[in-house]
Amino acid sequence: MAETTAAIMVVYKHPRELESALRQLGSVLPQVVVVDNAEHADAGLAALAKTLKCGYLHGANVGGLAGAYNRALTVVRQRWPAAEQVVLLDEDSDASSLPAFLADSDTRAALALPGTAAVSPAYRDRATGLRGRYIWLRRFRLGFNPREFTGLRDVAFLINSMSVWRLAAIDQVGAFNQNLAVDHVDTEYCLRARQRGLHVVVNGSFEFPHAIGDRKKYKLFGMEVQAGGHSPQRRYMIGRNTAWLARGWVLREPAFAALCMARLAYEAVGIVLAETRVCAKLWALLRGAVNGLFTRMGRA
Repeated sequence: MAETTAAIMVVYKHPRELESALRQLGSVLPQVVVVDNAEHADAGLAALAKTLKCGYLHGANVGGLAGAYNRALTVVRQRWPAAEQVVLLDEDSDASSLPAFLADSDTRAALALPGTAAVSPAYRDRATGLRGRYIWLRRFRLGFNPREFTGLRDVAFLINSMSVWRLAAIDQVGAFNQNLAVDHVDTEYCLRARQRGLHVVVNGSFEFPHAIGDRKKYKLFGMEVQAGGHSPQRRYMIGRNTAWLARGWVLREPAFAALCMARLAYEAVGIVLAETRVCAKLWALLRGAVNGLFTRMGRA
């Protein structure tokens, strides 16, 4: 499967480990596109991409991660029309498990099905050591899968990093939503895939380390959970985008809309119990949520 898979690597800070990660990707996949998503282009990153024979473009953070994905997908199709899948990556993920994941028979079988949109390994947070908690979703109810599982599971949402998308499914779902920029870009895309009858799947037999914000582990009612650790600016975006999605999907996916409201409460509790700059972050989250509830997407 690796021979028909391209990679998109979105870079914002150009970490020291990036060169080795790109070399590893290039040794496994026939096409890698690097998106420099910093406001000002990094000449060193452009030179590195050229040396490693990667595609390169300067995204300048226009449209956030969503904009980077959309532009890079155009480059992938231009450079390599034979590609059948694309794996989305960013600088916060460790992709060392990708070759084994792509070679796995379960992964290959899932991606061979026309009803599959994407397959991903499970992620484990670098800061807290906790595996991501994946949910299943029906129109009027939802539930949580256990953190630790093996094999394939249909889930409601994947995080974009390390997810492998069938390009035929991307053609069906359409472009990533640049109004969201960063937070919930993956959530909204999975919702649109679901509306088209497509499935997103996690292969729990594989996992990868990933950082989302600066998470802090704490206990709530005896359970280990994690606070996001995001800045007030990101908390504003999280509040706004969560409210946008809740309002926009409430009739089609009422259980998801309820989850969004619960998610805002969970964010607030995590801020109070495990983070610093509590007042600034709570105020930003509240302002974002109110803005999302009373403005149309793209006009906030």
